[in-house]
Amino acid sequence: MTFETALIGFALVTMTALTIEIVYAYVTQGFGYGFSSNRPIVEKSALGLRIQRAYQNQVESAAYIVPVLVGSAMLGISGDGPALAAAIIVFGRAAFVLLYYTGIPFIRILGFTCGSLGSLYLAVSCLLAVTG
Repeated sequence: MTFETALIGFALVTMTALTIEIVYAYVTQGFGYGFSSNRPIVEKSALGLRIQRAYQNQVESAAYIVPVLVGSAMLGISGDGPALAAAIIVFGRAAFVLLYYTGIPFIRILGFTCGSLGSLYLAVSCLLAVTG
């Protein structure tokens, strides 16, 4: 997978998580949600909180994944290892979001670990390309 494709895939995962959060808010809080500030606050269910946290974590992970993917693309890093790492990042983050929705404790760590290890591999590759 190219780094550009990985960036697009990461953006699609993020936008899908945002869409799910918005649709869930409208389904549970009504279509008028967000149009008025004087509406009573409705507590979110456990699923609603998981949807919110999954999206929030996806946005927070962009702080370290996007720079690594952009840096790898700009430095011209190539090969099977970096391409596999980029694919692992995207699929790991997608799995993390989906597994977070299930609510099963600690199973989402598998997806998080895949995304983190892939980005760590690319960060080290960038560092070696700059210093090497």
